Amino acid sequence: MGGNVIDFLNSSKKSKTIQNQNFNIFASYSTKDIETIKPVLNYLFQIQGVEIFFADADLQPGDVISNRIIENIVAADIFLAFYSTASIQSSYVQQEIGAARSHNKIIIPLLLDGTKPTGMLAGVHYLDLSDEQKRLPEIGRLHNFIVNNIQTKNQQQLWGALALLGIGALALLASQNSEEDDEYY
Repeated sequence: MGGNVIDFLNSSKKSKTIQNQNFNIFASYSTKDIETIKPVLNYLFQIQGVEIFFADADLQPGDVISNRIIENIVAADIFLAFYSTASIQSSYVQQEIGAARSHNKIIIPLLLDGTKPTGMLAGVHYLDLSDEQKRLPEIGRLHNFIVNNIQTKNQQQLWGALALLGIGALALLASQNSEEDDEYY
């Protein structure tokens, strides 16, 4: 999955300029799969507003690993489970999937070697990156899903801000009317 994946997706990108707060993604993977997942993560990092927790890059010396993992799962808008034979055997990946489920996160399994999701991911729709012919369209689907979710999150934040602004304006008007009533007595 070299540069051709990124080149293809960059040439067919339909993303719009997205502003506002970050959209947080948690990447769960086996360290044995790092070289396979890096091109996908590098591509996703290019989407404006996306922040990805990638343990190998984000954990710092002295961090309590379990605390940082849980903090970032809780903060995540989407949880990507890079699924493979190696990830099934990783106790960290299995615990991360459990934590994501318990926090009701959107979990997207990404198949790296054709290993189908089982256990807590059984029945969860996955994207198959193991098939060369499906890889580019599947990454494109992931890209579009993330962009759509960023836009939805930004719209929800905008409506929340407008609602607060409206409440503040009403409170200000109410306090001014109260002061005017006090002047007549």
